[in-house]
Amino acid sequence: MAVAVAGRRRGGVRASEARAGVVFVLPYLVFFLVMQAGALLLAFWFSLHRYDLLALENPFRGLANYTRLPENEDFKIALSNTAYYAVVVTILQTAFALVMAVLLDARIRGRGFFRSTWYTPSIASTVVISMIFLWIYHPTGLLNSVLSLLGTPVQHNWLQDTRTAMPALMGLNVWTTAPTFMIVFLAGLQDIPRSIYEAAEVDGAGPMRRFFSITIPLLRPIIFLVVALGIIGTFQVFDQISIMTQGGPLKSTLTVAYLIYQNVFRDEGQVGVACAMAFALGVIIYILTMLSRRYLDAKIDY
Repeated sequence: MAVAVAGRRRGGVRASEARAGVVFVLPYLVFFLVMQAGALLLAFWFSLHRYDLLALENPFRGLANYTRLPENEDFKIALSNTAYYAVVVTILQTAFALVMAVLLDARIRGRGFFRSTWYTPSIASTVVISMIFLWIYHPTGLLNSVLSLLGTPVQHNWLQDTRTAMPALMGLNVWTTAPTFMIVFLAGLQDIPRSIYEAAEVDGAGPMRRFFSITIPLLRPIIFLVVALGIIGTFQVFDQISIMTQGGPLKSTLTVAYLIYQNVFRDEGQVGVACAMAFALGVIIYILTMLSRRYLDAKIDY
């Protein structure tokens, strides 16, 4: 009897703690619903109307804002640029982060220092990093100075050339995001039992064989996570574009996120069209994330 009463008391305490937890979390949930779900519904309502900031009337248009997106030349250019940017940056930052994680996971002296050094770019402000790279890519900046020292004197303006502007932005993004994903890979590497590597080494497997036969397969869930985050981040790239190129030159760096901004704040406040673009972009990101999950995600048993 005493045991049963004690059990009920403990259960009662847990129930009261749960209720207290709900009370503490409730303000955040209300705020989230109002600010997130409410904003999402409002944006969807905008996308169904010809909602312009300068218009006196905002008539209902149904799905017209969506169906006309394939006819929008700027949207097609921006989507093509964004896809190109996303594919290249996601592949490069994933590969670079994985290689750096494997190198820094080795038992070498000073690996803590190297980890901290490589991670530093990820904690810096996007604005600060962008300003630094504006100087690097300037005709009299660091990149051209280094090329001159190597015997290739140039005064090239990397951000004002349609051939080099997008690759320059890609280099910036890879340099700043790969260290974050390196930390994710490091965490995954430390979860792989060392006994598997030792057994493979006893069987005569070299470093490359162990990397492709053990490391890559066992890191597939982590690779999926990194690729998914990379897709989400690159398809929404905005800060660097806004600070460094404003979509130029000749729309060669125009992305969907920056085009949405232009439609709202520059092109007569076309909020309805911008919201339709935003939802279309969200659907594209979701589809690509699900596809990457299908081919990369896996449950590992060892």
